[in-house]
Amino acid sequence: MDDAPRWPLWLPVAAIGCGVSFGLLVVAVIAGIANSTKSPGITVAGTVIVDVSVVAAAVLLAGSVTRPRPWHFGLRGAPLKFSAQIAVLGALAYFLFSVLYAAIVRPDNPQRVVEDLGADTNTFLLVVGALVVIVVAPVCEEVFFRGILFTVLRQRMPLWSAALIDGVLFGFVHGSLVIVPILAVLGIVFCYVYARTGSIFPTIALHALNNTIAYGDQTDWGVALAVGAAVLVACAYGLARAPRRDPAGVTG
Repeated sequence: MDDAPRWPLWLPVAAIGCGVSFGLLVVAVIAGIANSTKSPGITVAGTVIVDVSVVAAAVLLAGSVTRPRPWHFGLRGAPLKFSAQIAVLGALAYFLFSVLYAAIVRPDNPQRVVEDLGADTNTFLLVVGALVVIVVAPVCEEVFFRGILFTVLRQRMPLWSAALIDGVLFGFVHGSLVIVPILAVLGIVFCYVYARTGSIFPTIALHALNNTIAYGDQTDWGVALAVGAAVLVACAYGLARAPRRDPAGVTG
């Protein structure tokens, strides 16, 4: 990420503002046409549209600095064995912290994602919910939080300071106050893995694995594992086949 464009500090903030505003506007129009605001279909559409809109806004704003290229956002190859080792190390650190935190704090954080997506009502929504939770969310969030936000912060401060800020923001976006420390550490682990490997494919894989376990525990393990395995295979392929940086060596 050292060779990424030096994006302005306001870029991630503007991306969230523009992306969320546009996404919510589109969702409001859809809800108005459907004459419903709380149906699982609206929730699914809203989640996907807002996530994609934030990433799209960030990419468009990044174009004000230089022509956006996939490797600018961490979508680049890296040594598969080394990336796997770093990912396992990060996953182990997160697992140990989460177990210790749960034993000491015993956080009560009931999840309503499955109910909100309607994944507990029929097979179709179960599969759609798995795609949203295990595919869309990890890809969009890793591109934004690690590929963009962490990169912007890392260009201006030391690794662990940037990772801490990124992780805390990641935690606040995802959970109630009692669960923020666990999610913040998860975000910090993702930043570490990204910094060591230079690719967000390993962090997408870890994110998808975490969501697979959570989703499978609340719904159907067969569906969750099938979708999760597909994401892991795709990430491994990306690590092995994607260019390590712009083949032309041009950033402008």
